[in-house]
Amino acid sequence: MADKYGSYIQKLMTVVIDSEQEEFVQKLAWAELRRLGDAVEEFLDKHDQSVDPQEQEKTEKKLLQEKQNGKD
Repeated sequence: MADKYGSYIQKLMTVVIDSEQEEFVQKLAWAELRRLGDAVEEFLDKHDQSVDPQEQEKTEKKLLQEKQNGKD
């Protein structure tokens, strides 16, 4: 894990696994890690060169229609 992630993310991970930390602080660290993970995923999806933007838009529309029809 060393040097694989930035120091901020490493500190958050340390807080999460540290049993001496307060539960509230651990939950905050979890929430922040999830938020960061979502942001990274969104970035990767937005800049993925292997996906055709028109095809992705069609897929998104289809998923929205299915959700509206109650097929989620």
